[in-house]
Amino acid sequence: MELESLEKKLPEEIKTVWRQTYAITLTLFLLVSTGLAIMFYFLDVSLWWSAIGYGVTILYFILTFLVIVPFRWARWSYQIRHDEIEIQHGIIFRSRVLIPMIRVQHVETDQGPLLRRQKLVRVSISTAATVHHIEAVRAEESDTLRHHILELVKVAKEDV
Repeated sequence: MELESLEKKLPEEIKTVWRQTYAITLTLFLLVSTGLAIMFYFLDVSLWWSAIGYGVTILYFILTFLVIVPFRWARWSYQIRHDEIEIQHGIIFRSRVLIPMIRVQHVETDQGPLLRRQKLVRVSISTAATVHHIEAVRAEESDTLRHHILELVKVAKEDV
């Protein structure tokens, strides 16, 4: 399945949020690797196992910061049409979701500390079956987007 780029892309600031998230994970990996290295030292286990752990951590760091974040951003797009919302993303496992406007129950926005620092908001679109997310929009656009979706939902439900 080849994904074509849709009308809207995520803001560039989301790359910073993703890198910060991966950096937090990296810090946890380094703490675990250091803890295991200390434990291996006192248990007389070969320190090669620690070297392998640090090597995997460095590989994870390089892969996420230099490869995954730019590809993830390039593959993430969405489009809001008068009768449906289309969201597509994914590098290896690609996802393409069409949400009919008539199925939308409510639209929420939320923001964690990393998103708030970049002035971004995550938009959640709820249907009866599940919740779909647009990972980030600029905070000043979020209210407009939410109201636009709700207006399209009203029109779609009036047509039925």
